[in-house]
Amino acid sequence: MTTIAAGSRARARFLPFDEDEWAQARTRRQGLSRSLVFWLLLPALMALVTVGVMYASQTAQATALTYRIAALRADKAQLLSTEQLQLQRLDQLQSAGQVAQAASSLGLAPPSAWAVVNPPHSSADPLLPVLVALRGG
Repeated sequence: MTTIAAGSRARARFLPFDEDEWAQARTRRQGLSRSLVFWLLLPALMALVTVGVMYASQTAQATALTYRIAALRADKAQLLSTEQLQLQRLDQLQSAGQVAQAASSLGLAPPSAWAVVNPPHSSADPLLPVLVALRGG
């Protein structure tokens, strides 16, 4: 038969039902104070918050730019449509029939006979030799 000495009990493993050892083990487990743990974890927490804020900011910017791009594309489509309508209207106004109708409404009519008009050649004009020289003749 074996006898258990009182000294061997001090080295025994922790048993949670012994109140004296429970209190001693509890104080041993608190090796780092809570304030020290807080100050050690604070930079990591600040970095996570900073990354989160930056991510939210970039997401908001990207969303705003997406809406702006959509609005600009809609404006571009509207401007292209307006340009197309203006070009059609210009072609219509420049057509020969439209010009003839506008001339007749102003009382203008095409001439009955065509004639070539030659300007009078006056030798008194001092610029005539210069013009002839410039024309190469």
